[in-house]
Amino acid sequence: MRAGCRVLTVAGAMMVGVCALLVGDSACGRARAAETVQLAAPSPLPGQEISDASHEAWSFARCTATLSDDPDGARDYAQDWLAHGGGLEAQQCEALARMELGDVATAAVSLDRLAHVPGWPTGDTAVSGSGAVDTAQSLRRRATVAEQAARAWQADDSPRQAFDSATYGLTLEPGDVPLRLVYARVAVELDQPQRAIDTLTPLPSVPVERDEALIARATAWRRMGRIEQAMTDINAALKDMPRNGAALLERGILYQREGQMAQARADWQDVVTLSPDSDEADLARQDLSLLETDPEAP
Repeated sequence: MRAGCRVLTVAGAMMVGVCALLVGDSACGRARAAETVQLAAPSPLPGQEISDASHEAWSFARCTATLSDDPDGARDYAQDWLAHGGGLEAQQCEALARMELGDVATAAVSLDRLAHVPGWPTGDTAVSGSGAVDTAQSLRRRATVAEQAARAWQADDSPRQAFDSATYGLTLEPGDVPLRLVYARVAVELDQPQRAIDTLTPLPSVPVERDEALIARATAWRRMGRIEQAMTDINAALKDMPRNGAALLERGILYQREGQMAQARADWQDVVTLSPDSDEADLARQDLSLLETDPEAP
């Protein structure tokens, strides 16, 4: 078209206006660019990306929006995103979807690997040791992924691996409260309650996080046989959230240890009533069943 423009220009100034109508993205066709581009744009080949606009639509927020309600959809979105060049966040979303779908071991391995990749979210898993530079933001992101890995290992009944993931995450972001909570809970599972208490003291300043820490610390106190301190912590948590299943379950256990079976039964029945499909309700039913078998057992 540029050659045509030169010919028309030689033919005479009157033809310049004609050239402006015929040429698409050249300077002499600016007035009709939109129409000309539409007519002249070549048809994309099969599998060829038409533009980068589709890539701009991919996002971690979109991917995780349906994790709880539609984990299959989240997984499909993540895999499609990966097929279109998705990176670390696409892999993270796929792992979280697998976790929701019950494939917790695969999710844990993937999340653990991703947590060790520097430079989030633009790092490359293939060159994880190649000198990518972390920022404060990327360290926080990696710590979050490490916390997710620890929770996946917990769901897989692998407390040692969960402890390792949480420990690594705390090297990235020592003050991360969700990581500290996971670390403390796993420490109790591994019969290290004092480590849990040290991790949760002082308590977090945010009320919700503080209450979660109180529940975890109460469990640690109980494992050490310090029922009075445990009861103080659990009652403080229940003052803020009286319908919390985990707190009621723990207080029921503490009542049982003190020989107050009626109070224990009442708390466990409340757990079942409030959240019948929860893990806490399953544990409460087990405790109630044992209580019926041996009502006087401490």
